[in-house]
Amino acid sequence: MKLPLILRRSLASVIIGLAVLFSACSGPETPQQVTEAFWDAAIDDDAVSAARYSTPTGAEGFDAFSGEWDGYQPQWGRVIIDGDEASVVSKLANRETGRIRSFTTYLVQRDGQWLVDYKRTAMSINGGAFGELLNKFDLFSKDLSKEFERSADEAGVQMDQMLEELESTGKEMSEQASEALDVFSQELQRALEDMDESLQRKLEERKAQPPEEEKPAPESAPVLI
Repeated sequence: MKLPLILRRSLASVIIGLAVLFSACSGPETPQQVTEAFWDAAIDDDAVSAARYSTPTGAEGFDAFSGEWDGYQPQWGRVIIDGDEASVVSKLANRETGRIRSFTTYLVQRDGQWLVDYKRTAMSINGGAFGELLNKFDLFSKDLSKEFERSADEAGVQMDQMLEELESTGKEMSEQASEALDVFSQELQRALEDMDESLQRKLEERKAQPPEEEKPAPESAPVLI
């Protein structure tokens, strides 16, 4: 039985509407989808949605990592899933200021749902204790710009340069320490190999030498009584 054209169109509209509704209700599922949804909310300063996709319980636990993300554009890199944990290489760039933030967004799976691991991601963004120091400098720069306007703008530029130098210095120190450790490890390995070769050579030389003949004991002189 062929349905009327109007009924067929109405039925098609209902099916499409249900499909869209189901898609909207299902929400993000994969680690990258959750990461994208979380950072879209963070950039829009939507604490409720950001908390929904991360580990803090409630919007009051979301502080945007003590930063401002307005104007940033996200880019995603490699995604690694290891059991109930995942990581997404993340980069946020602000075209107006030219600032780029590169870090890793970490996720955990709870009750079958992927959530951004807020604390671990914050450590990646802020770089641990050194990152907290950089963040304090950044906040100090913003306070100066509010209070002193033009003069503070110049101070802010200088502060940004200081931040960049500190970040660069930290990276260089880390790289130098890593290189020094690699060199020391190689030298130690080489010294151990040389020592082993020397011992093996001494053992082989000792085995190759003929055994020494025992010399007869000298006859004792007669004892006169």
